[in-house]
Amino acid sequence: MVTSPSVSADWVTSDVESIAINGRETSPSEAAGFLASVKVGVQTVAVSNGPLERRFEFDFCLAEEDDLCLVDQALEKLISSRELGRNAIDTFIMRAGRGVTARRYREGVAAYLYGVLAREAVEDPGRVDASGAPIYEQRYNSAVSLLSTFDRPAAEAICGLVALHYNQFELAVRKTNSHRVSDVAARFRSLLAGGAFVTTSLADRSHGSFDRALSDSVTEDLMDLGATALDGTQSSMVTQLLPSLGELRPQDQFKVRLIAAEALLAVGDIDGASRHGEALRHSKETGAWYAGFRTRLQEVGR
Repeated sequence: MVTSPSVSADWVTSDVESIAINGRETSPSEAAGFLASVKVGVQTVAVSNGPLERRFEFDFCLAEEDDLCLVDQALEKLISSRELGRNAIDTFIMRAGRGVTARRYREGVAAYLYGVLAREAVEDPGRVDASGAPIYEQRYNSAVSLLSTFDRPAAEAICGLVALHYNQFELAVRKTNSHRVSDVAARFRSLLAGGAFVTTSLADRSHGSFDRALSDSVTEDLMDLGATALDGTQSSMVTQLLPSLGELRPQDQFKVRLIAAEALLAVGDIDGASRHGEALRHSKETGAWYAGFRTRLQEVGR
């Protein structure tokens, strides 16, 4: 997949006697110039040197700004409709399809939207494929593989949300311009590093974040939890989510327990904080955090 602009020098060949593009023989210099000019479409290149011949297929997907804007506009219309269903996604694809060169961007956003739809499914939100992998996670993974090269607010919000979904906190901080995703991920990163972390609420920075319009309901709840104050003023938000802890996937339980341990410690609930801390004790990611947490727990208990 070719997603970045190139120049003729990028396509210089060596030890090649003949070259053909899409079945038409040409010179190496003309081939290089042609390939550097292609924006979209699959180009088949055959090179030979004596009896040896190799064939390559290059899928060009260099999006033009006007076409990228068409995708953004189609997504904005979908968001403003406040409706997510197959018909709504199909309408998005149709509207965004006018931006021919932005195919990869359009497909990435659509894959993510289908993932959200699969996770929000009332009948079977945990539907899996033959390998046992959740359908919605397949869609999320596909979306990230398509969108990771795009410097667009929607693409960055989606990549940040998916990184947070997988507890890839460092990546979530770097990959998104969304203040909320970045702040929450940075808090988790600081906690796990065993260093100082923000204890005041992060929610005041959530206004206007693109991720709020794009996140699924489970992620949205976890984002709100991750942004809650850890200074003892908002522990009720944590306790409200704890009864449904067992219904969450392990990665999400990890996030909830980490926040719960700190929130409960802040209000002096030593037993509750200790219970969640012990549940995380043997995770390979929590060594630095647990050492500091245990010390603070003992200080509160004196």
